[in-house]
Amino acid sequence: GINWDITNRKRFELLHQQFRALFESLPGLYVVLTPDFTIVAASDAYLAATNTQRERIMNRNLFEVFPDNPDSPAPNGSGQVRASLQRVLETARADTMALLRYDVKDAKGKFEERFWSPVNSPVVGADGEIDYLIHRVEDVTAYVHQRRQAGSPPVEGDVTVRLEQMEAEVYQRSQEIKTINRQLQSANAELEAFSYSVSHDLRAPLRHIHGYVEMLTRESGAVLTEKGHRYLKTIANASRDMGQLIDDLLSFSRMGRAEMHETSIQLDSLITDTRRSLESAAGDRAIHWKVGELPRVQGDPSMLAQVFANLLGNAVKYTRGRAPAEIEVGVAGEEDGRIIVFVRDNGAGFDMRYAGKLFGVFQRLHRADEFEGTGIGLANVRRIMTRHGGRTWAEGKPNEGATFYLTLLPASRP
Repeated sequence: GINWDITNRKRFELLHQQFRALFESLPGLYVVLTPDFTIVAASDAYLAATNTQRERIMNRNLFEVFPDNPDSPAPNGSGQVRASLQRVLETARADTMALLRYDVKDAKGKFEERFWSPVNSPVVGADGEIDYLIHRVEDVTAYVHQRRQAGSPPVEGDVTVRLEQMEAEVYQRSQEIKTINRQLQSANAELEAFSYSVSHDLRAPLRHIHGYVEMLTRESGAVLTEKGHRYLKTIANASRDMGQLIDDLLSFSRMGRAEMHETSIQLDSLITDTRRSLESAAGDRAIHWKVGELPRVQGDPSMLAQVFANLLGNAVKYTRGRAPAEIEVGVAGEEDGRIIVFVRDNGAGFDMRYAGKLFGVFQRLHRADEFEGTGIGLANVRRIMTRHGGRTWAEGKPNEGATFYLTLLPASRP
């Protein structure tokens, strides 16, 4: 038997699928060209609009595939498109073309009038040279027809038709945004009502359960069997866990609405305070802390304190059983002008196949009898980091520890 390692091929196929999905999700019609105008990619929308097949145009010159057709009622503008692409090659800047009439032949061979608004853009490589050209077209035929019906048809070559269409689109989007804002306000009001219900209506029965369990233990403790005492303890623990879950849910819902008060924060002192608050949870365990030099960052002090309370608290919890436990906090470079801060431990770790679940509400990768928790802490971390404009991710291996990363703005930046 012969085995072939196809890992890289599968990664390339996945990357290609992701690129294709992104390419097809973009608005407008797209063709990607080499600097000599050879077609190397085309969106499905472009193929549908031009009534052509991918295999007929791939690796062929754009102007061989779509020349000016002498049988067409109007020239297809190949000359204008070529001139625009040439300007892009000379200036390495995007070039917006004026309104262009482009007649397309339908399945019956009849020409259908179309009006397009093209934009040509360069893709510059690391060496500063243009690697590709992107020919993007927006079909404005419907808008042209509306103008004709209104008695003021646009003139071919007039760029104002695109500007007017953009104004109409902006107005429509503004109305949609107003509608979304009203829906958000309504949803926030419902969330406030839910939070009130959780904090009052659900806590009352929990207090009753806990109170009656204590009274039953005092009054009937002597006659209860060992199994009966175990049942009461299970009920008490369940009510306590439910109370903690309610507290965490309330904290999670408030975090999305809480007003932020950003200021300059010294991470060293924040980590020191957090470590001090975790001493009771750590008990007499041997924990080796390694805290590197940490910078000042910009953020909300109370929110970031909760972030590191969750991350360091998890590190303490999931290193239970390690002797010694090793927890490290440091900086791992920069990303888009933000500082990458990490928290690493040598604890239980996790399988990277389930990394996407880590930051979801109620998502747990370990059994409750192994490690306690409600599955909301990391969801809160991600929500807080999103509000700070940063991102979070994690790496780990089962029984070899985990590393959690987050990005923060340095305090020196406005």
